[in-house]
Order: sequence, then C-alpha cells, then structure tokens
Amino acid sequence: MKLNRFQFSSVFWACFFLLLLTAGCSSLKSENEKLKEEITDVNAENEKLRRDLNTLKTENSKMHVRVAQLHLEISALYNEIQTIKKDVELLKAQLKEGDKKGRKT
Repeated sequence: MKLNRFQFSSVFWACFFLLLLTAGCSSLKSENEKLKEEITDVNAENEKLRRDLNTLKTENSKMHVRVAQLHLEISALYNEIQTIKKDVELLKAQLKEGDKKGRKT
C-alpha cells in the first residue's frame, strides 16, 4: 500500500500530535507530582503552625490567669497601704495630742 503525499502528511502530523500529547502528559504528570509535594509541604507547615498556635493560646490563657492573680495581689497591697496610711495618720494625731498635753503641764 502506497501512501500519497496528503496521506503521508496526515499520518506525520497525527504522529507528531501524539508525540506532543505524550510529552505534554508526562510534563503534566511531573507538574502534578511537584504540586502534590508542595501540597504535602504546605499541609506539614500548616500542622506545625496549628500546634504553635495552640501552644500560644495555652500560654495566653495561663498569662490571663497570672494577670488576674497579680491584680488580686495588687488590690490586697493597695488595701494594706491604705490601712497603714490611716494608722500613720492616727499615730501622728496621737503624738500631736501627747505633745500638747506635755506642754500644758
């Protein structure tokens, strides 16, 4: 069977197209593999960041508890300072009265 020029050209272009298609498919496969690797890397990074975020949330929660404790301690110290100020004022008043009585006699 002899092929004329048109048939040969059609066969040539069909083979060329199949070759390009095959090369394109292998290129797509390698690109697909690269993308799968990148997705795996991104998923691993997301998991790491998720763990870090949970750690930070836990630390933040502990800090809020510690701040609340410190606030209570500060309030108690403030109340103690106010009590001491009142006691000092009372002592000053008593000393002034004692000085006045001592001078009168």
